[in-house]
Amino acid sequence: MKISIVFFLLTICSLFHEGINLSDGKFSNTCDKIVLEQYNVNPTTCSSNFIIKSSQSTYTIDEPIHVTIQSTLPDKKFVGIYLFAQDTKNINVGSWKITDLLIESVSCGGLMHSSKIEKTSIETVWYPSSNVVGDVMIKAIIIENDNTIYIDCYNIILTPQIINYSSFTDETSLEPNTTTTTSTTTQNTTTTTTLTTTSASGNTTQTPSPAASVSINVTWTFNNEINVTNVVMSVYNLKSSQWAAIGLGVKEAMGEAHVFMCKQLANNTIVINRYINPNKHEHPEHAGSEQGGILTPVQQQFRDGVVICQFTLSNFNIERFQQLKTISPLSQTASYHPLFAVGLLNSTNDPQKHFDDSHTALSEFVQLNQNKTILYKINSTDDGGSLTFVRVHGAIMVFTWILIISTGVLISRYFKNSWATNFICGKAAWFAAHRFLMSMGAILTVLGFLFILVFNQGSWVEKGPTRAFAHSITGVIAISFVFFQPFIALFRCEPDSRFRFIFNYIHAFVGFSAFILSIAALFLATYFRILKDTKARLFMILWIGWIGLIFIAFEIIQSYFRKKSNESGYSNINVSNTTIGEIVESPKSSTTNLTHFVQQQENTLERKLKHVLLAIHVLIAVIIAIMMTIFIFST
Repeated sequence: MKISIVFFLLTICSLFHEGINLSDGKFSNTCDKIVLEQYNVNPTTCSSNFIIKSSQSTYTIDEPIHVTIQSTLPDKKFVGIYLFAQDTKNINVGSWKITDLLIESVSCGGLMHSSKIEKTSIETVWYPSSNVVGDVMIKAIIIENDNTIYIDCYNIILTPQIINYSSFTDETSLEPNTTTTTSTTTQNTTTTTTLTTTSASGNTTQTPSPAASVSINVTWTFNNEINVTNVVMSVYNLKSSQWAAIGLGVKEAMGEAHVFMCKQLANNTIVINRYINPNKHEHPEHAGSEQGGILTPVQQQFRDGVVICQFTLSNFNIERFQQLKTISPLSQTASYHPLFAVGLLNSTNDPQKHFDDSHTALSEFVQLNQNKTILYKINSTDDGGSLTFVRVHGAIMVFTWILIISTGVLISRYFKNSWATNFICGKAAWFAAHRFLMSMGAILTVLGFLFILVFNQGSWVEKGPTRAFAHSITGVIAISFVFFQPFIALFRCEPDSRFRFIFNYIHAFVGFSAFILSIAALFLATYFRILKDTKARLFMILWIGWIGLIFIAFEIIQSYFRKKSNESGYSNINVSNTTIGEIVESPKSSTTNLTHFVQQQENTLERKLKHVLLAIHVLIAVIIAIMMTIFIFST
């Protein structure tokens, strides 16, 4: 409770602080005092139990610096941090980008951790802004618990890296009325739980590609007075005869896109090319101004191991644009998904297909008329092992809900009469089969949930209007229903009880609700990176259509033969005094009268049709489950 109050007061403090803008606000000790007064403790003597470190000791304008707070001992954890950057004049500088979803920005001009979950490490990203001059000190306040707070104990100093940008200073500087607010987005496949797209499966060891250490930093600034977008691509660890590219696509998938490629030739000459990738064409085609805007190279060089490609996009004259094939002209106002890829150049310096482990499509949207910085770091060695739990979770859920649960539901609803005369351990065969399948489904569902829980280290998906959050909510509700279904059945009334109908309705409602929610959860999962192949989504659409069709077919058959039986003068088991519960729990010795009763109710043709439909359903469910599992482990 104390932590929540402290973070609330920190936020209130930020609202009245003149330095809420990190670029010009001076830091006040007011927030320090609020922390100490609320906890009613004095600052704790500095300890070596925690450290603060950065990805590099020098900074360059707009180049990201990763800052990590972590404990030095496995059993030492903390519940909160407060982080800020100051120059030599104690002015807060730069901007922060979070990589941990439980961190909030803009608190007294800094960054704070807003979760009460104990942690051993937190990583953030700091971006030096254009007004940063001289040494910068990154300071951290660490809240270990209610009684232990470290202030002025953990600091690091960053020194400026001198780089001559005189050749394109005029191109990157903005006029006074130019849009200056810069938003930042970080894609880091090594520090977040975002599912990456590599070809390594969970149980296969593969050699990393030559692009395994490549990282791409793309920054563009928009001058709204002259309607020009200036783009700077900084590519790290790119080797000779390799290319790195950013694409802008309307879909979150590799395919149709406007591509801007930075090439490092065999002689280390740097070249900028513009391409289009129409209709999922594996080999990009050269593009010109007819595809929207004119590309003007500004700087192309290889400096200190970093490839710099700078260019501008201008003259977006809509009347001149002509749509080529399936791709629409590039627009400064349209929203695009950023696509990243790295590959080799052939002997004629044409790009070959990207490496299987060196491409991705980001879920966020970007626009060319908004300032943006995007960092993409490739690491092909981290995916196979880290995603094993996710892949197993997906495979278990697919087989459980597509094959096992669906079959158990069909047997329970449509085979009570067909299998009522066959007994297993003194119970009707339909009931024994239904109980076995649903029990297995419940066990496997809980097991699958544990796999994803372990992968997320017990944390929950960030709340928000995202498919991941929707998937987590629909999934956990379905899991809860499945978990409690056996207990509901265990405490059901006796077959001849007048309250038995209450159990029947509750049992059916909970079961069908869980089944429908599972379909929604599986469909949402097809949008995740682990199922990036759109064929998986097509198979889920096929499955949804089949489920509707199979239920309709069974209902038509059952209704037709019930109507036919009523016309023939037979009694209907569903309206007679004999209950389904009596069929389920009758001893095997009573099968004589039961057999005669059921034979009147369901003839041979009806049973055959139902058996054929059930066999077809099982076959289709097996095929779809296998294909979905293949997609999960091959993405």
